[in-house]
Amino acid sequence: MEKYSISVLGADKKQYEIADFRARGMNYTNAIGIIVTTEFMSRILAFDTWQEQWGNTDRILTEEQNESVAMQTFSGLDLTKRIVEAQTDIDGMTAAKRCWNYQKGGLQWYLPCLMELGVLCAYHDEINKAMKEIGCPDECLLPTEDSDETWVWSSSESSQNYSWYVGFSYGYFLAGKYNSIMVRAVAAF
Repeated sequence: MEKYSISVLGADKKQYEIADFRARGMNYTNAIGIIVTTEFMSRILAFDTWQEQWGNTDRILTEEQNESVAMQTFSGLDLTKRIVEAQTDIDGMTAAKRCWNYQKGGLQWYLPCLMELGVLCAYHDEINKAMKEIGCPDECLLPTEDSDETWVWSSSESSQNYSWYVGFSYGYFLAGKYNSIMVRAVAAF
């Protein structure tokens, strides 16, 4: 597996190692999110989670991506922006709107693409350990095989009726658009 690091983005927008953050007497309420850095990406994972539909549409809002193509997209930022712009006629909240409208730390949050979720899934045990160390409650943690909800939406579309999501319990990538499942926002770091 590739090299990675996990740290904390404090409310002061400074990056802290987990041990240093705790030594300063701070916990997750003093932070914007968890920073996950690999050799090819660095993302901030929000602590908040939501349950939303991807969107009740039977048309493609970005572009069709099979699993191989979706795994080659490195950021969901542009995809999320395009989805939100295309969903202006949809009443209510959707997964992309929830992330795009998230207001923590003055960052532009977005719905992660399939590749970004794949990285988070690959390191979910390490990420959860770091979040527990800074006092995050269970509802902030990434899903595991013991979680009630293990599926997380991506911004990567598969077809007019399907968008990719990741099953964190087993690392499966699947697709669908109409279910209400977990949403996790990320931001570039």
